[in-house]
Amino acid sequence: MRKEAGREEWKKLYDVATRIRELKPWEDFWDLDLICLREGEKEDAAFVSILGKGGEYYGIVVYEGYRDLNTFMMMLNQEALNLSTEFVMGNQSSLACYWGNREELTEKEREIIKDTGYKYRGKNQWLYFRSYKEGYYPYQLNQDEVHRMCYYLELLEEAVLTYRSEEVNVNFRGGEMYVYSIDPDTDNHYWGAEELPFVSFNYRSLKLNDADIIETLKNVPNNRYVLEMDVAYQAAKINDKSYDRPGSMRMVVIAEARTELIMKAQILGPEEDQLESLANSLIEFIGQFGAPREIRVSNIIVEAALEELCEITDIKLRRVKRLPVIEDFMNGMGERMR
Repeated sequence: MRKEAGREEWKKLYDVATRIRELKPWEDFWDLDLICLREGEKEDAAFVSILGKGGEYYGIVVYEGYRDLNTFMMMLNQEALNLSTEFVMGNQSSLACYWGNREELTEKEREIIKDTGYKYRGKNQWLYFRSYKEGYYPYQLNQDEVHRMCYYLELLEEAVLTYRSEEVNVNFRGGEMYVYSIDPDTDNHYWGAEELPFVSFNYRSLKLNDADIIETLKNVPNNRYVLEMDVAYQAAKINDKSYDRPGSMRMVVIAEARTELIMKAQILGPEEDQLESLANSLIEFIGQFGAPREIRVSNIIVEAALEELCEITDIKLRRVKRLPVIEDFMNGMGERMR
């Protein structure tokens, strides 16, 4: 059950974010200069990216733990991975605050500002917060997220002040991050430079463990289909009362490349694993139509999810730059939704 933060909780968050705005941490850090905030063990780390060095917009994005940090690496390697902006943003997991324009805020967010007593005018002055979670549309922070974000920003405030006063030397371009750590038992503070835990996106490979399904797949007949397969995203939200926040529009799409026929377009629920759903869709397709001659994918994430299935069934798996049939289908859907 979703629980909303109260006025005083929001006020505390706006207070600390406002203090950080006055510090202007973007004068010290580029958006790729990660700050690691740690309490106790290394597993409890949060990673902060500061936006605004270029002077066009300002913000602070917090990635909670190594799994969320991996979504930052996905964004960082977007071009190399050949991922759409919709796919990358749909897979982000973070808590963020931005200083933007009034029209970027929802009516509810403007009400929160009014309740806290803050007033904003002008370009890039309106402070608001967003929660990003895979499978869901970016949304307002809930009570627990407000508390966590407040804690991270309070720690970040200390980290920025220490970075300046102690003249900490960090080789960001050489793969280091700035670490600011607290020992919860002694309350001792530590700061310095450490190597990033990883510098590229870590993608998943799916393994099929059902021996009966593997044996069945090895003996399926072949067909002449050439398929395009993808997890495709639309910049749209799905409102459902069973979710505590809107879901994102994402679909498993299978198209026949030669005939341009859409064989499957399945909308996924927020909690469904998109790569497992994609692999299961291929198994269902093979069970109904046989093994296609070739499957085309456009990125290594989808390729890794289908690789073992294609090896078992002797399907040629080919990574290409574009999937034109799926692109046309999703563009058409986007136009109909406007």
